[in-house]
Amino acid sequence: MNIPKPSTALSEYVVIAGLPVITKDKEEPFFKVFLAIGTKLGLPYTRNDITMPFDAEGQKSLSWLFIKCADIKTADAVSKKLHNVKFGKNPMKAVLMSDFDSVLNATPIEQFSFSKVDLHKWMLEPIAQQYCMAVGKKLQLWWHTDPGRQSEDPVQIALKEEIKCNDFSWTAKGTYLVARDDDGLTLYGGPEMTKLKEFKHKQIAGYSVSNNEEYLYLFDCKGKSELINSMRVYSISTEKELRDFPTLTEETRNSFGWSCDGKYLAKMSKDLLSVYETPDMHMILDSAKNRSSLKVDHINCFNWSPTNNIVAIFRRPERLEEGASMIDLIEIPSREKVYFKSIQLAESCKFVWHPNGKLLALVMTMKTPGGGLIKQTTLGILHIEKRKTEYVEIDISEVIVFEWEPTSDHHFAILRMQKDQLMDMKETVIEVFQVFTGPLRMALIPGSSHTYALSNISWSPLGRFMVASRLIDPKHYLAGAIYGMQYFFYIKDNRVHSVNTDTHDNARGAAWDPSGRFYSTFSTSEVRKENDSFNIYNCFGEVMYKDKVQGLLSWKWRQRPMTELKPGAIEEIKKKLSEYTQRFKESDKKAKDSMNMHIAAVKKAKLDKFLKTYLEPRFAKYAQEKPQREKILGHPEFEEENYEVSEYYEETLVEEKLEPLP
Repeated sequence: MNIPKPSTALSEYVVIAGLPVITKDKEEPFFKVFLAIGTKLGLPYTRNDITMPFDAEGQKSLSWLFIKCADIKTADAVSKKLHNVKFGKNPMKAVLMSDFDSVLNATPIEQFSFSKVDLHKWMLEPIAQQYCMAVGKKLQLWWHTDPGRQSEDPVQIALKEEIKCNDFSWTAKGTYLVARDDDGLTLYGGPEMTKLKEFKHKQIAGYSVSNNEEYLYLFDCKGKSELINSMRVYSISTEKELRDFPTLTEETRNSFGWSCDGKYLAKMSKDLLSVYETPDMHMILDSAKNRSSLKVDHINCFNWSPTNNIVAIFRRPERLEEGASMIDLIEIPSREKVYFKSIQLAESCKFVWHPNGKLLALVMTMKTPGGGLIKQTTLGILHIEKRKTEYVEIDISEVIVFEWEPTSDHHFAILRMQKDQLMDMKETVIEVFQVFTGPLRMALIPGSSHTYALSNISWSPLGRFMVASRLIDPKHYLAGAIYGMQYFFYIKDNRVHSVNTDTHDNARGAAWDPSGRFYSTFSTSEVRKENDSFNIYNCFGEVMYKDKVQGLLSWKWRQRPMTELKPGAIEEIKKKLSEYTQRFKESDKKAKDSMNMHIAAVKKAKLDKFLKTYLEPRFAKYAQEKPQREKILGHPEFEEENYEVSEYYEETLVEEKLEPLP
């Protein structure tokens, strides 16, 4: 066995010790996992750079390996990044070749399992969607309909182990179920929701997982305030802590945000925006090649684009009379200012990006020069494409909800307060607008204005279908008010059509499933006792399923990754949808026939059971009692097989009468 010895000629080698002992047939799976760890950490080694010694028989590995780097500086960086990184459940030891003796006798970690959990098997089901609900402190996972097409009712999924938590959420692509309890976060995945990752942190006040599902941060707060006390950033794959912010001062829950691809994490503080690059969590470089924060005077809030590494920033002076508020769009990591605009007397601003990243809505609450906040909103739309920008705005009464239609039709819906009305009445106007580009303008769709008591708007992920609702908020509950109304709308031929209404009493939450075909609501007993239930509707507002679940606390659809189709492909599919109609009909017929066969089989089984358990015993008892009946009758019983029935027909002349023919 050839083991490199320490020398100046081998100073570019790194020793990784404490590895599991594997057999020769496990070598390739081992290196697949080991290289994946290096890729996540951004390390520059490949399979050809690694040497792993085996025993004299060449059957079992030793507990270490060697990585050859380009130079000693690179080797030093690799050793520092890999040191104490977990392989399996225990940390590895990574040192330079000069410290080889210190790890020579390192204890191998426990045997590592290479049978990975299939995290994406659930996505192969084309029709049924999954949802999770918290019943008490236990989680239940369900298909919304039977994947085997044997029933239209939900089917519960058996879990590998019981999951208990205080609350839960799904990651952006639905790969992981994140459960939070008093000890920290636990990530589950796979067909049976196997426990995959654990992040220990006492008294977690909040957390956020990046959109690429590779990183997360969690934090605790100062008492019951919104101020963050400390925060930690982790790599999900390695469970390694990437950065710790131990003593934060003025940062709140809204002071941090992931970029669309998880490559950057932004932190907002007084007059500064610090952007950290994963996985090393160093600040991005400035023009002088120094790592520094962006100087942003009077920064008030920020929001990342959903498709590009562009961050929108709202800057507001302490006194509006001293200067205008500013809107900035800055590209990361170049720090180039893509767009800026001054807005007079803007008190606050909410950014709402369209999912395509080309349209940005600015919902700004305005203030008069004399003071006194007037419920007036300036609604601005910014169009960004290939570094060309257009902007248009309108003044409107107070906007409380703004939601883009997620397709390329560029519709958006708003809820606004009526002018000169009492706030306690909560009467709102829902309106739907269409945005046109070249030149940029927006127009109210005729007939789209409706007046209801509403609090939420939710578009189907497929677009066209929209639900406006009034959901209950336990913190702002109004006694005597009616909650749970659901108004279903459909956009066709540039008209808004009301298709259905329904009421789910005291509904607290509502959401569309990822396919955009089903809409759900749920209620809990937090406000009204014995009101734990959920409803599932189709996109036209027809109730598909409803159920009461005692102890229901939360109900959430499992997310699915966004389509990988190229821009414009979805529109082409819509145009050719009629070509697929026959295939869809055949698929539906097969599913229906299969379900009918199952129903027929169930009915036959019930009939057979009835005959066997009810009729057959009674026939036997009837036969057993025959002698008693004959004794009472005084003669044998006549049965059908003991006699024949003969029929006779007889014609009788009743009257004879002669009449002349006409």
